[in-house]
Amino acid sequence: MSTLSVLLLCSNAFRVRRFSRILAASGFARVQVVSQENDWTQFPPELGELDLVICDSLHSLTAIYYLRRLCEHYGFFSMIECEALEAPIRWGLANFRVRSGKYCVGSYSDLDTVQISGLLLKALTVKRTVKNHSRSRLAADRRAPASNDWRAQLDVAQALEQQQIVAYFQPQVCLKTRRITGAEVLARWQHPHRGVLGPQSFLDLVDSPERHRQLFDCLLQQGLMLQRQLQAHTQGDALVFSYNIEASQLTDPEFAAQMLLQVEEAGVPKKQVTLEITERQALVLDMQSIENISVLVKGGVRLSLDDFGTGHSSIMRLAGIPFGQIKLDSGFVANAMGLKETRIIEAVVGLARSLNLELVAEGVETEKQRAHLQRLGVDAAQGYLFHKPMRGQALLQVLNASHAPLRLIRQG
Repeated sequence: MSTLSVLLLCSNAFRVRRFSRILAASGFARVQVVSQENDWTQFPPELGELDLVICDSLHSLTAIYYLRRLCEHYGFFSMIECEALEAPIRWGLANFRVRSGKYCVGSYSDLDTVQISGLLLKALTVKRTVKNHSRSRLAADRRAPASNDWRAQLDVAQALEQQQIVAYFQPQVCLKTRRITGAEVLARWQHPHRGVLGPQSFLDLVDSPERHRQLFDCLLQQGLMLQRQLQAHTQGDALVFSYNIEASQLTDPEFAAQMLLQVEEAGVPKKQVTLEITERQALVLDMQSIENISVLVKGGVRLSLDDFGTGHSSIMRLAGIPFGQIKLDSGFVANAMGLKETRIIEAVVGLARSLNLELVAEGVETEKQRAHLQRLGVDAAQGYLFHKPMRGQALLQVLNASHAPLRLIRQG
């Protein structure tokens, strides 16, 4: 079994001893403890590599400086945190983690051996997954032409022409019934040398109205084809597929009419299509965008406000555009257990209900998050806790394995 290089940040001597016994019992953890005041001034840690940081009891302001240095100094590692950490520490920790791309394995409330051991095993699995992925990427790099900036070699236009952009589908689940009610259609690049690339690798290269339209048409065509297949499925006709569009596409004079025609020609009911509007730049409601929105909604397509709580996705947008759905941003959901976030979600739930909007949470990764969001009244969710994004055939298999009838999600 591979080892896990663990850095335990704990200012309480009793908890250090208890943690040390749990870590030693695992049989695979190599541990360094930062506990005494002078330990915080010694940087970097003696561990040659860092796989996991456990943030337990951090009472000194020095801990904040130390956490930042850890996140900036090391590449990828996982983190576990105690739920009893003070609010400023938890806030800083969460933001350091997100900004530096570290992974949160989970949190714990008590020094329970079973719970801590489960988190350690999860961290070990994450390490193996990342290492295997890195090896695959290294092998692909050796096959690909050498370059200091491989992203500069990416040609999105060519990828679209050669049908290398493929649709992946992430199911959306009703939190009350745990049944799949729909799926978001996501872009992946099946690169001939680098394997499957996620959107963070290439979406920034889709930088013109023409490219946005090409990408949307590519994903819409693949999604509608799968929706047609699902109609033959005894339960598939209830699924609603969500397609992402840039707000700027609403200024295209032909967008709404052509999109509705594509859906009609595919034989898919328009009520089974949702458009998630993302604003990388603020949408100006001019005459053309107003016309497109009116035509889409009148035609039966539902509009969704994506990434609610960030950027331009604000309450003013809800007042100005006839949305039928709100999607809570995944970064916001990641901190949903916090007191302020809880109060904000409660307010958004009330707002959604008063406006007859469905509320969907993105990026749900833990059972605690799911239970918390359900208690607060969130309607549906998507995330790795339920299903990872998958190809169409994999979605069909997931649906075939489900014997319970599917249910239409509430329309706005």
